[in-house]
Amino acid sequence: MKFYELPSCRLSPFTHKFFLVMRLSLLLLVTVMLRFSYAANAQKVTATYQNAPFSSVIKEIERQTGYHFLYTDEMLTGAGPVNVHLKNSALNDALKAVFENQQLTYVIHDQTVVIQRKQVAVNNNLPQTVKGKVIDNKGQPIPGVTVKLKGTSTLAITDNRGNYSLTFNSENAVLQFSFVGFISQELPVATNQQVINVILLEQVKSLADIVVIGYGTQKREDINGAVSSIKASDIANTPQTSIDQLLQGKVSGVTITQNSGAPGSNTSVHIRGITSLQGSNEPLYVIDGVPISGDANNYSTSGRSPLQSANVSTGTEETAVSPLSLINPNDIATVDILKDASATAIYGSRASNGVIIITTKRGKSGSARISYDGYAGFQQPAKYLEMMNLQQYATLHNAIAPLFGVTPNPQFADPSLLGPGTNWQKAIFRNASMQSHQLSVSGGADATNYYISGGYLDQKGMVIGSDFKRYTIHTNVNGKIGDWFDIGTSINASRTNENTVLSDNTGIIYNALLNTPDLPVRNADGSFAGPLSYQTGAVINPVAQALSITNNLIRNKINGNIYSDIHFSKDLVLRSEINGDFNFTNNVFFNPSYSWGQLYSNLTATLNELSTQNSYWGWKEYLTYTHTFKSKHSLTALLGHELSEFNYNGVSAYVQGFYSNDIHTLNLGDAATARNSEFKGSGVLESLFARSIYTYNGKYSLTATIRADKSSNFAASHNVGYFPSVAASWRVSDEPFMVNLQQVSSVKLRLGYGEVGNQDIPGYLYGTSLVTTPTGLGTGFFYNNFSNPNLTWQTSIQTDAGIDFSLFKSRINVVFDWYNKTSKNFLFQQPLPGYISGDQNYLGGINPPYINAGKLSNKGFEFSINSKNIQTSTVKWETTLIFSHYSNKVISLANNSGPIIGTVINGFLHLPVTRTVIGGPIGEFYGYKSLGTFKTDDQLRNAPLQFGQPVANSPAGTWLGDVQYEDIHKDGVINEKDQTAIGNPNPKFTYGITNNFSYKSFDLSLFLNGSYGAKILNLLNRTIGGLSSMYQNQLASKADFWTPQNPDSNIPAPKGGTSNANLVISDRFIESGSYLRVQNVNLGYRLPIEWIRKAKLSQFKVYVSVQNLYTFTSYKGYDPEIGSMNQNVFQTNIDNGRNPIPRTFTAGINATF
Repeated sequence: MKFYELPSCRLSPFTHKFFLVMRLSLLLLVTVMLRFSYAANAQKVTATYQNAPFSSVIKEIERQTGYHFLYTDEMLTGAGPVNVHLKNSALNDALKAVFENQQLTYVIHDQTVVIQRKQVAVNNNLPQTVKGKVIDNKGQPIPGVTVKLKGTSTLAITDNRGNYSLTFNSENAVLQFSFVGFISQELPVATNQQVINVILLEQVKSLADIVVIGYGTQKREDINGAVSSIKASDIANTPQTSIDQLLQGKVSGVTITQNSGAPGSNTSVHIRGITSLQGSNEPLYVIDGVPISGDANNYSTSGRSPLQSANVSTGTEETAVSPLSLINPNDIATVDILKDASATAIYGSRASNGVIIITTKRGKSGSARISYDGYAGFQQPAKYLEMMNLQQYATLHNAIAPLFGVTPNPQFADPSLLGPGTNWQKAIFRNASMQSHQLSVSGGADATNYYISGGYLDQKGMVIGSDFKRYTIHTNVNGKIGDWFDIGTSINASRTNENTVLSDNTGIIYNALLNTPDLPVRNADGSFAGPLSYQTGAVINPVAQALSITNNLIRNKINGNIYSDIHFSKDLVLRSEINGDFNFTNNVFFNPSYSWGQLYSNLTATLNELSTQNSYWGWKEYLTYTHTFKSKHSLTALLGHELSEFNYNGVSAYVQGFYSNDIHTLNLGDAATARNSEFKGSGVLESLFARSIYTYNGKYSLTATIRADKSSNFAASHNVGYFPSVAASWRVSDEPFMVNLQQVSSVKLRLGYGEVGNQDIPGYLYGTSLVTTPTGLGTGFFYNNFSNPNLTWQTSIQTDAGIDFSLFKSRINVVFDWYNKTSKNFLFQQPLPGYISGDQNYLGGINPPYINAGKLSNKGFEFSINSKNIQTSTVKWETTLIFSHYSNKVISLANNSGPIIGTVINGFLHLPVTRTVIGGPIGEFYGYKSLGTFKTDDQLRNAPLQFGQPVANSPAGTWLGDVQYEDIHKDGVINEKDQTAIGNPNPKFTYGITNNFSYKSFDLSLFLNGSYGAKILNLLNRTIGGLSSMYQNQLASKADFWTPQNPDSNIPAPKGGTSNANLVISDRFIESGSYLRVQNVNLGYRLPIEWIRKAKLSQFKVYVSVQNLYTFTSYKGYDPEIGSMNQNVFQTNIDNGRNPIPRTFTAGINATF
């Protein structure tokens, strides 16, 4: 017995090179339109057959149309030759002609043609026994299939191997094959027929046609709001740690940036812009019904990251920890992104930043399947900065030594005799291994299905001393008890173990770039080297820091959901859910005692430990009524109640004075230095919600929702918020006047309006809390903050208008949306002068109150275009383009207060670098405009006085070779009044292009991701290109600085001192952040089934992949994708030594048994 499944090819990407961003969309559209004639006729058949074998004919039809034929050997037994003449015949007409006079018939489902035997008259006066096997379209047996003699109670059930046997005595017998999750079939029984083998097709609508919309599902074609979806196949085999990174460039209206290239690092995800000026702007993630905030800083709870800052000297580094890096992306089946308020309002006060609903994989009915997905590879720097080698540095040193009043190093007397010296970038960067493995078991019977998986990820950091490991276990079990009761559970357990190194300002990369090539990494005895005592300004050994300082974070998470559905009738269902999310972390930061050279030593080792616990639980009850009246009026009504509570606490401990650096436990430190602290808190949210969806005749649809939230974060008189929404759609293509537009497959217009809230602030800010302080008489208390009993909800209002249309029999699909989102009544901490509140950083100072104030607008549009360029049985090519544009504008601030200043630390200086003002965008760079360097005496004498410095050749003066700044204020002097906006860190638009190409068993994908219009403040260039220190390495290009012999250079002359005006924040350090990245290239090969069948395999695929292959950009730093420091929107696109995104090479396997 042999089953046939004609070869089919999976969609995969093919590539074009695009150099100009604005041409990119146009080029794709032109390509699509050029394919118009092909697309319109791809399902036509032209051929002439004379006594041709039936099997050859259907293979040729499959080749011409791209339709897939399913049949068995027995079905084609006795099929006669075919004699037909076809010319541009439609598929149905061609099939009718081919199947004429055959004892066969067919059923078309999507793009699959299932061949069946015709019903013939039989003589069943005697008992007849029919045996056979039922399999799926992958050749796997399906146990538990009901095989029933139509019109009788006679039936059989397939066994574990899919076999059945049925004996009956009936004329005109028809067998019915049915199973949950598969399309039922009816097959007639021929005279004396003894064997009927059947292929059941899966009902794929659960992934392709159904969208999770929050507290329910809806057909994609009936959606009234702005919702985008991603399937597991869209993000498969991509070596990324978390799901938010995988969504980058895949969804229109969603701006995603990786904030660091370190393993397990966090990501900023902004859905339709920025909606908050002080709290989190990250969306709400709902994973199998469990809500998880994307806020990596825990702003609304403890306000503390579980990772302590290792950079104790400045306290400015990436400490935010990704909450999604604990989730294994391989367990994800679908991702639905709710973007407009009409879609998100059902989540009320938790949905102001959008909602991302993640549904994990479930078992499918059939025999148990074992699947393995794994890859291994390595990561490497995508780029090295061209720093000075030893010869270049020695030449620079000799040239600037007199300017700094220093005697040149005698070893540098003849730089040409020197070697290249120490390459500190090569010393800290490495080819880092990466591997991922997952084993899963899934299956199910008629009433139960299950999915169980275990995963392991080991990612070494590209910077030495850093790594990330993850262990996950996931299970989904769903069952039915009769026709009235469903029950199921989803549980996920994970553990991560990560080691981080100092990052950003004065971090490992920062120090490596500044370290001079004349210093070795280690001394002759193997100990770490360092600068000499006279080398003022020299930096510490970064290799020693990376390998000696410990900052280890262990996280454990368990979350899950248990649900039950009670079907009171076919229309009325009550769902009950209990879900929870429990997190336990432990962070150990050990700074050892050391002596690295003469300039850097630490005589006292210190140990900081931080342990935190966070728990969440929720209880939902909601009733859903679904009914269609008189075949045209469809109604879905939802009414529900939800209660949730969260608790958090943390304990920190500190001790110093260790006798050894080898063992890091609190009891080994000096007990006299020990201190500890604890924090804890809790909150409750109670909600009522309702939704109604009405559709008339499949053409006109209306959705209305309302949610009421009651939060413990506000006083009793202000703790209830109401969040309504409404959306409508009109399926224009179903109107009579559209009948003759045959090239238009569908057109739908959408319009929506909604309000959502935000209560993401720490608890009890409406009242005054106390804090403790040690006194000579014991523990004392003082006020922590000013109260504000009128504190209430932040609100976001959004209007959305959209159109969805398909052309040429859905070969081209377009979704376009325009939106206007206004956020107001921000939860601000009101700035107060020190004479009112005191300085809150000192004992007795009181924190200013939180208030509701301010208003912000985000306007934009987005679209996605999907085109099936080629669809044949052997070749397929599909292209997807996504495009997103938004601009934000501050309408008002707290009580019309002054600007919000964003400050960073560069070196050891606090620098105000961004300013957010009324009428401007968020986090705009602010500084001086430069006019090049002073090149002549006349230019110098006639220029405005700069910063009160006299015209003099001294560190405190202005001289030839210094930077000249523009007098914006036109008052004849250069001072703080001449600062102005010098760049917007927010992109004008972002885009992604995915090409999927397949040929027979090969598939190729090419994914491009880009951003245009953003500016970057390259603070790293201020340090490694500032020429302000004798003992710090510089960019090789800075050797061309201004001198009297090089008077045309715009690179300022070297200059030291604390009043170096050449280093003030100006547009000299602003660069373009536009880029086009070849994000992923993946080539795969699926082994033929006849090769792997003996190994009990039903699928085996091998692939190779390259992530971050190449980036087209003019940015001079490592990587133009900078992101936001700790998700802070006021510190976006500031490069202060950021860990760049690595280039990753992997090879992997997908196998199913």
